Amino acid sequence: MMSSGHEEKEPQLPFSVRRDLRSQEHQASNWQQIEQALDEEVPVRSISTAGIRRVAQWAAAAAIVLATSWALYTATQKKTLPEEYTIIKTAFGEKRKVWLPDSSIVILNGNSELKVPKLWLEDTIRTVWLQGEGYFEITKAKTPGKDFFVVHTNSMDVKVLGTKFNINAYTDNASVALKEGKVQVLYTGKNNDGKSTIYEMKPGDVVQLQTAATAPLLETTPTETVADWASNEYHFDYTTLKDIGVMIEQRFGYRMVWEDSQLAERTLNGHMHAINLDELINALEVTLNINIEKKDQRLLVTAR
Repeated sequence: MMSSGHEEKEPQLPFSVRRDLRSQEHQASNWQQIEQALDEEVPVRSISTAGIRRVAQWAAAAAIVLATSWALYTATQKKTLPEEYTIIKTAFGEKRKVWLPDSSIVILNGNSELKVPKLWLEDTIRTVWLQGEGYFEITKAKTPGKDFFVVHTNSMDVKVLGTKFNINAYTDNASVALKEGKVQVLYTGKNNDGKSTIYEMKPGDVVQLQTAATAPLLETTPTETVADWASNEYHFDYTTLKDIGVMIEQRFGYRMVWEDSQLAERTLNGHMHAINLDELINALEVTLNINIEKKDQRLLVTAR
């Protein structure tokens, strides 16, 4: 038996510029569909390419794989939360590094929560639940056939082997970005007739869920920008101030408001280094030629 996970605070560690916990009922529904699909091929769904700025879409819109291996998971592992688990939370603006019982590492971004079973056995599949954002470095398990690791969020499940990846799941419009290795994303779209699709990712791939669409948006990104927040770096790709405001509210708890709505459409392209919110605000003010005032958990944006 392995010991439970432990944590270490790392004040003001990082944060990301990339654009929640899956309910037990939702999880059970997803896995029931996979069990029914055992030995059957998951149908290929068309992928929207609207809004892709970098390299076009993946070849054939991403590899769709059989659901068999995931179905085997349902026969050996409970899909709902265990009776005993540890909850690790971060406050707005706080960062925390967590070591899991198998020596895997998770770095939690601000305003995030990770649930880890208190009992991890070497012959069981490893499972955690995430709400918010986390960067994962997963070690390979010692037991053959039980070597994958599953991260549940409110809108998708991510199956991994030994790999490095980032999950942003503050809302149902969650995203997964792969830095190294291989992962599979199980997604059941609300407008997809309740059917599940599995997407197999390669390094640099990004799966961006869209709750209003039948299929997620598939993008690519340089692997060095995946979870750049873990190094206090911001990567902007013609990102609007409005989208930056959403990121700041999710991670720091400050809502951005504008004196003139046109300010929200100003864009930023490039890299920034900022250890905390104040440094980020200063950088945005200089780069976008604006003033940002903190007041009552709001950021008041005015033109200079």
